Amino acid sequence: MNRTAAVPRALRLASVAAALLISLPAPAAITRIEIDSSAPFAQGRSFGEAGAYVHIRGRLHGELDPALAANRGIVDLARVPRNPRGRVEYAADFEILRPADPARGNGTLLYEVNNRGNKRLIHLFNNAPAANALTGAEAAGDGFLMRQGFTLAWSGWIPGLPAGGDLLRLEVPRARGLEQRVWDEFLFNRAGQTEAQLSFAAAHPDTTRARLSVQTGHAEPPAVIGPGGWAFVGPQTIALLPRGTAFREGALYRLVYPARDPPVTGIGLAATRDFIAFLRYRPHDAAGTDPPLAGTIRVAIAHGTSQSGRYLRDLLERGFNQSEDGRTIFNGMNPHVASARLYLDWRFAQPNRAYSLGYGFAGYPDTRFPFAYASTREPHTGRTASLLDTCRAHDSCPKIIQTVTSTEYWQGGHSLNTTDPSGRHDLALPENVRIYHFAGTQHILPATMPPGVCTGRPNRAVDPRPAMRALLVALDRWVKDGVAPPASIYPRIDDGTLVSASDLHWPAIPGFSAPREPNPMLPFDYGPRADAGIIDRVPPRAGAPRYRILVPAIDADGNERSGLRMPEQLLAAATTTGWSLRSAAGGSAGELCYLDGNEWPLAATAAERQVRGDPRPALAERFPDAASTLAKLHAAADALHAGGYLLAEDIEPVVRRAAARILAPGP
Repeated sequence: MNRTAAVPRALRLASVAAALLISLPAPAAITRIEIDSSAPFAQGRSFGEAGAYVHIRGRLHGELDPALAANRGIVDLARVPRNPRGRVEYAADFEILRPADPARGNGTLLYEVNNRGNKRLIHLFNNAPAANALTGAEAAGDGFLMRQGFTLAWSGWIPGLPAGGDLLRLEVPRARGLEQRVWDEFLFNRAGQTEAQLSFAAAHPDTTRARLSVQTGHAEPPAVIGPGGWAFVGPQTIALLPRGTAFREGALYRLVYPARDPPVTGIGLAATRDFIAFLRYRPHDAAGTDPPLAGTIRVAIAHGTSQSGRYLRDLLERGFNQSEDGRTIFNGMNPHVASARLYLDWRFAQPNRAYSLGYGFAGYPDTRFPFAYASTREPHTGRTASLLDTCRAHDSCPKIIQTVTSTEYWQGGHSLNTTDPSGRHDLALPENVRIYHFAGTQHILPATMPPGVCTGRPNRAVDPRPAMRALLVALDRWVKDGVAPPASIYPRIDDGTLVSASDLHWPAIPGFSAPREPNPMLPFDYGPRADAGIIDRVPPRAGAPRYRILVPAIDADGNERSGLRMPEQLLAAATTTGWSLRSAAGGSAGELCYLDGNEWPLAATAAERQVRGDPRPALAERFPDAASTLAKLHAAADALHAGGYLLAEDIEPVVRRAAARILAPGP
């Protein structure tokens, strides 16, 4: 939550104004940049009007003044060593792709918050292979982002990532001498795993000073494994006894143990803030080195997928969308498949923790109130807040396009982004926010789980990336020219498209099983110092009642009735979901299965449907004529284009993909 939330608003505004006056003359936080390499991107390929691109790699060095108002919210920043100037130092990797001739770019810096050190922006928008090393001609994919003229940038924000793999890393100091109980949760999805890696080294590797428990599913109470049933086998590793005993596949293990000397992970928020401020506003670093983008950037847009989308929501709520001297960092944001925030600016934080894995993992503070961009009242505490409170006070709120899949409704409580916490009323979105739900889609296109752990087959039937390209262009136009993007599209209570899971009536598809409920969201008590980023109650105590989580309503085929639908969904060839269930072989059968969805194709013919016992009309019954089907697909794509949800260049590829699924379905 916002560390200044308890301060009266008028007082906060007055202190912000005073801080700006004081901090204006102060030197910017980036003190030095080092350029390690600068080379032609994609073997010198030219991208339309933008021409060729240059790939720059380097290292940035920064420092933070703990006394500065903009940095006071960083947990434990004041408890680490300082340099002779009284500041805390950090360093991070960065990469930039920019037009070789900056004048040929579109003036927009598109910054991707990396996901666990990985760069995925070009994969997502350019249909390129997923790779961190941006080398070779294939690294550019179809060149979409370059043809648009964007300048792309990445930088490290997660401490402790391993070296290698072209991961973007951040180095921060530790708060030495601090000790606290922490908890780790483990969900094993492969048979035969005999060791579990901890987030922190145990301060006292003694099983009598720790507690290990195991449970299967939400309803089962955790069973304690006694001190003789497991052992520390390394500073950050535990194993069951006797050695070689495998952890149960699909079971949730929780270890509570003491740890010490936490890294100051909240510096990751400041590192992004200061890097973008440097690229946009500084003429040079303290050593006189010119920024790689000096004078070429008009606006900055941030994109983040999953973990990194939650990072953007956290950065916004915690007040890091303004520089130390009060200037706006990002003019636009696209949090993608991200409905919560991040466990980052806390003592002993775990930013790589993936929340809401079907069951368990619900008590980490990345799911704390507030959930929505609109102001809502938390029913348990009476507190009223929104994600935009701090940026409104600082006049630094960006234009926001949030994109989500069905998985976020079932796994991440996304309905709380658009309803009050009681789940009774729709919210009115702020003018600077749009939300688009990609109906019937899973979290990301590739499957995330090993084969056999989830039931059914992963949902690869729907590819929302063409719509994402159009919405990115719309966000850029909105930020630069004030042209409003297309209307939001998402399920709502008032039109009956956002409902309780108990109201869903699934078709009787052979072999199909529906989930009992979405992943629950509960209020948690973290202890008296939670607002200061310190968790005293470990593990936290769950409160009651739960927040009311709603899910998209479905039609007779089991497909979602509301949301942005691609042509292959408007003329459905399958039932597609954003959820899957754990299989008997995967353990904890019937629980939600991480981030994968399901695809249940229609039968090809009426005869095949009857043999299967499938109530859904077959493809041949729905689409008896190829010519009329193609015409309908073109009409659907043209309507999406007219509405601003599809670019002209993507109409034909989208139609071809849909036609292949309907007219020539695979196995």
